[in-house]
Amino acid sequence: MHQSRPTHQLMALLLLCAAITTFTTAGAQPIYSEYDEGSLSFDYIQWPFGGLEGDILADGPIWNDDLTFPEGQTSGSGGGIAGAVGDTTQALAIGLIENPNGTQDVAVVFVSFPEGPAIGNYTVDIETMTAGFLWINEVSNLTIPEEGDDYQLWFDNLEANHQFGSTSGTIYVTAVSEDGFTGTFDGMMGDPDTFTILTITNGTFDVIDVPVSAVPQAQAPASLAAAPNPFNPQTTVKLSLDQPGAVSVNIFDLAGHRVAVLHNGLLDQGDHQWVWSGLNDAGIKQSGGVYFCRAEGNGWQTATKLVLVP
Repeated sequence: MHQSRPTHQLMALLLLCAAITTFTTAGAQPIYSEYDEGSLSFDYIQWPFGGLEGDILADGPIWNDDLTFPEGQTSGSGGGIAGAVGDTTQALAIGLIENPNGTQDVAVVFVSFPEGPAIGNYTVDIETMTAGFLWINEVSNLTIPEEGDDYQLWFDNLEANHQFGSTSGTIYVTAVSEDGFTGTFDGMMGDPDTFTILTITNGTFDVIDVPVSAVPQAQAPASLAAAPNPFNPQTTVKLSLDQPGAVSVNIFDLAGHRVAVLHNGLLDQGDHQWVWSGLNDAGIKQSGGVYFCRAEGNGWQTATKLVLVP
């Protein structure tokens, strides 16, 4: 019979894994931040026969002060980033769903960045575990071990319907910073205990918000913002630079495809702004949804999410 366990134990488990699988070098500025709301979703179908199929959607805030769902919610999404500026950093997106039978479904997307957070494509690697995604279906008996810093103990004797881990695929990171972790993913998942294989499609993750906790880190050479946001028909993108240099400012869609170029060239120190009216470079109006503005210079990059209202 399934036993319901507190939601915060699952959250503590996954954030613990993030912290202990990330290392820093002497003198590096550490980062540790939590994202407290967002969404994580994907479609799945059993391969090759299609007997098991459906979709997962975890959406909304995931943490109250006591690390439980806000009243009335049955799902949510959050995550975290841990590591060091200029060194290996790991980011996670976590989706959690409370099932009617008292169990929980947990989905996680994780990427380790060898030289600090960076936008790009990351191939699933099941040997080094530097990038991947997993889905634990109907978890019922998670308990906190006495030796909490030994994360393997968290998984010993875990009762779940399935424990799927990615075996192949790609994670497309469109934005990552102490303010959020966003992108898409697809590929294959397998449960070695039941010999079940799933094809994963339409995977998206978007965990955001001002961190609820963070330690001091290096001063960023640039800041990026947009207002109004959400917007229709236009928004003003504002970039503040601490020093002059060559800068590119581009708009991307959720799949990481470049939609529009706002600037590409030299900029002086100080404040700059551009208006985006939701058009691509060919002048075609884009559909409503989530987009990202990314500014990049010599040795730095920053991004902000844009929401175009239909």
